[in-house]
Amino acid sequence: MAELARSGTQARRIQDAHQRRMRELELEYAVGDEPDPSAPTPLIPVAQLYYRDVPGLPWPERYDLLQILWCPRNHPNADTPYNPVFELRWRLSETIGDQLDSPPRPVSCPEEYLPNPCVVHPEVVTEYPNGASLPPPLEKSIRDWEDEMGDNLTYHWESALAPGWKAMGHGGYWGVIDPYPMTCACGEEQQPLFTVASGEYDAGTHAWRPVEEDGTDPTTQDPVEVFIGRGYTLQLYYCPRSEHHANRTEMF
Repeated sequence: MAELARSGTQARRIQDAHQRRMRELELEYAVGDEPDPSAPTPLIPVAQLYYRDVPGLPWPERYDLLQILWCPRNHPNADTPYNPVFELRWRLSETIGDQLDSPPRPVSCPEEYLPNPCVVHPEVVTEYPNGASLPPPLEKSIRDWEDEMGDNLTYHWESALAPGWKAMGHGGYWGVIDPYPMTCACGEEQQPLFTVASGEYDAGTHAWRPVEEDGTDPTTQDPVEVFIGRGYTLQLYYCPRSEHHANRTEMF
């Protein structure tokens, strides 16, 4: 518990430092007492994934590091309207230069699009496709099994789709809209690359909840504190043909 308290104190200090930096930028670009909406918006780092830690990332013969950033504003004309817009950097770690002591922060943006700094400890799990995308006979068998279990979401929530932030896999439960192929402009079907979730799990999560977090403070459910829409998931897709093809997104 003492270690948890120290971690919480450190997180608050980091958050306080970020808030001070945000205020400094607001004053720097202020028009009167208000932030200047025309001031440049820097991209925000969302995740930095080393291939050695995340098996299955595409094009390992060319890259060993994937940096995921986004513009932390609502974009009405984006692929998924009124959400942040992703930018990807496929890189070789040996080409990375010196880190910035004070990375630029946005002057004005929704607070829920600014991730808390976190250290990632990836865990490889096995997922299965969304039930609606399975062959009808198999989907029916799963439905029959769920009826026997007395829970029509057992397959999705407990077996198939891991909640929370993740790379690759089969994505998430399409509870808002029905699944459909994410097709690239080249005609290739795009695949899930990265999933941003409004929390790692909730009170209804059982099978996927980390054992080491059982009984811990509820804040462990959402260490990143990013909130998508009304608590949805934002998924980023990539084209297997080329990293230079436009990435698509969907919210569900």
